[in-house]
Amino acid sequence: MEALVVISILASTLGVSWIVKDYIASLLAGLIIRIVRQIRPGRRIKVFTTPPIKGDVIKVGLFRTSLIEVGDGERLPSIRTGRILQIFNMLLMSNPVLIYREDDYVDEVVAYVKYPCHDIGLLKELMRRSIVEEGMEPIEVGIYQRPDLLVVRGMYRSRLDSVTDLRSSILENFLGKVQRSMESPTRQIERERIQSSMEDHPQKQDPEQVTSHG
Repeated sequence: MEALVVISILASTLGVSWIVKDYIASLLAGLIIRIVRQIRPGRRIKVFTTPPIKGDVIKVGLFRTSLIEVGDGERLPSIRTGRILQIFNMLLMSNPVLIYREDDYVDEVVAYVKYPCHDIGLLKELMRRSIVEEGMEPIEVGIYQRPDLLVVRGMYRSRLDSVTDLRSSILENFLGKVQRSMESPTRQIERERIQSSMEDHPQKQDPEQVTSHG
């Protein structure tokens, strides 16, 4: 960081334009990144800019680092979008950077349930089951209270190579379990009967709507 400041001062003294200073700072930052090797190809990083930048490192170049964009879990799902991002190396030196482990990392899913509700212990168990059913390892499930809501937070060990939005899948699974647990026994039996009937008699396609592509 101090080296970047020195370079900027020297560039200003020599009358170098702001654009050239950015390139000089990025060149120096790239050299430092390649020497330290905390940020390297194959690692997932999150740069706390506005908005934040998250992705898997492809290459650390002379001036820019290339990333495969990964959704931040808020504006976009936490999976690879397929888009390639190129950011100046100096941004990796002048902003906080979160570096994920190379094999796996800890992620979390947050759900909101109306309060008061029934068994709070059951909510924790339903969240734990939802995480396990998605093939993930639960680490901790906590519950926090707001004025009219309970916040259920499930932490789990995730994989960098996941191609599905695990947060959405876990959340959908959890909310479905909560809804079913709040149904009356009569309603549960009726819903199961309808579901069983649909599985035994799948909807057949109208022959008139089938188009031949010979």
